[in-house]
Amino acid sequence: MDYVDRNRASFNKLANQSLAKWRHRDLTMQFISAFQMLLGGNRVLDLGCGAGHDALRLKRYDLQVQGLDISEVMLEQAKQQVSGVEFIQGDFRSIPTEEGLYDGVWANASLIYLTKDDLQKALDEVYRVLKTGGVFFSSYRIGQGSLVVDNIFHQFYEQEEIENILRRHGFRIFDRTNTGQQDELFLSLSAIKQ
Repeated sequence: MDYVDRNRASFNKLANQSLAKWRHRDLTMQFISAFQMLLGGNRVLDLGCGAGHDALRLKRYDLQVQGLDISEVMLEQAKQQVSGVEFIQGDFRSIPTEEGLYDGVWANASLIYLTKDDLQKALDEVYRVLKTGGVFFSSYRIGQGSLVVDNIFHQFYEQEEIENILRRHGFRIFDRTNTGQQDELFLSLSAIKQ
């Protein structure tokens, strides 16, 4: 079993724990309004939608949202909790949608669950599914190395490192914000597909 399969199994288990808290929700409230205002259209992919918390908030901004997640259990919860949003199962490294479909991609603390090599594949996919000029919001754990928590892989990045990776994949970064606390710092980046 590779690390992605372990992540999926762990997310499936965590989804059934009613007390599970997803700290990245705080980022949603901080950045979603600006994200919506920058879009040239209204079609958005919530990459790593989990149980649909961010998809619901995106939908409240009159966006046409599609949610993608690897966890079958979380997707079932999302379908029960959020109406009017299509939720599909898939892997970030091979997004099962057509090219140039979305005006925006929202990846709120979801790409941290990929190794650095697999992040390269995922960013190629984000680039592929975004329209030219499309907005890409993503957030990353700041630090060095990687960590496994609750049997889920987490990758850390230095700020300059992740910004250079996004630029190499054809994104122009126009906003960056550091959030979180000393033991769990995040860098949120807003970028445009060039």
